Amino acid sequence: MKRNICKLDDHVVLIKIEDLPTLRATYIGNTLEYACQFWTNHLSEIPGNSDSGEDVQKAIEDFFAMDFLFWVEVLILTGNLEIGLHALHDIEQWYMLVSYTQKIY
Repeated sequence: MKRNICKLDDHVVLIKIEDLPTLRATYIGNTLEYACQFWTNHLSEIPGNSDSGEDVQKAIEDFFAMDFLFWVEVLILTGNLEIGLHALHDIEQWYMLVSYTQKIY
């Protein structure tokens, strides 16, 4: 993902973009849209005590450091920002579970 993925003018109002569906299809596509909407659903399926737990934690930390705003941009452009709010909760829940599980083992 990258900043200004649809190559819009600065300070543009989304409802005034006539070809937004075309821009979304061209620059975002179904695969990235799906990934942005549902990655935390897949995250929640990773057991907290799995061998990859620490690697996933590191990937989440990297995501927040480098890609978070790009993710939010895609969610806004696809009309799915509310999914991001739920996803943040899912991330927090998974992260707390992993942290708790690591303390036990």
